Amino acid sequence: MKYLFFFISSFILFSCATPSERFIETANKMGFQEVIVNSDQFNHRIYINKYAQQQVDNSVIHVYLDSDGTPWENHRWITDDPSPRNHLVLRMMKQDPVPAILLGRPCYLGFSQSTDCHDKYWTSHRYSHQVVSSMTQVLNAWIQSNQYSNIVLIGYSGGGTLAMLMAPAIKSVDTVLTIAANLDIVDWSQLHGYSPLFGSLNPADYSLPKDIKQFHLFGGNDNVVPKKIVKKISKKNSQAEFVLFTEYNHHCCWDNDWSGILTRILKEY
Repeated sequence: MKYLFFFISSFILFSCATPSERFIETANKMGFQEVIVNSDQFNHRIYINKYAQQQVDNSVIHVYLDSDGTPWENHRWITDDPSPRNHLVLRMMKQDPVPAILLGRPCYLGFSQSTDCHDKYWTSHRYSHQVVSSMTQVLNAWIQSNQYSNIVLIGYSGGGTLAMLMAPAIKSVDTVLTIAANLDIVDWSQLHGYSPLFGSLNPADYSLPKDIKQFHLFGGNDNVVPKKIVKKISKKNSQAEFVLFTEYNHHCCWDNDWSGILTRILKEY
């Protein structure tokens, strides 16, 4: 009976926790090491998988960038804590067979009430120069201190948007791999009838250097970033590989066999 009481109590506590607290608890339970790093403007959390903790191989590091989370409640009110409610990227990184980290965004994962944070950094300015610059600064410093020589940026949804914007400024980037990513924020906003992201950079306005390999995975049933947006982008970006997963949508089922998908994409293409 006491075990049932403990389970119910734990469930209630987890349910009452903030999105940041739930994310942090999930990351800790998965065995990821947490560090807090600072740029000139923002604080960031980094989560490190066991292979990177052990530094078994410093030749390649996979850097995960998470989604926009929940900037708005019911598309009406700006949320107090935009951190992802869905821990998909943590589950994906758990399957990664090489050194990997998750780089948290400014004002996410417990920092939304920090002095330097403003809700514009998870709404209109979510892909702004300030956000991209801060993430680039802390990632370059972390890479240099850990001496990794080959960087693969892996971005899910809005994290893929940031991966495309960050890649030119990250040292030793070899590959950008996006999953269900918003690669044209203007078309995306117009399609859904959302307010334009006036303070944000649009990856559709830029081209990556040709020596950076690009792979963009998208779901055939994705209504958040639908095929027609992806196809329009693919016509402008002939140097990239666009890989369709017919039965997948925006959330399902990228973590079903992420290690297999990762191996196939990075080795076969």
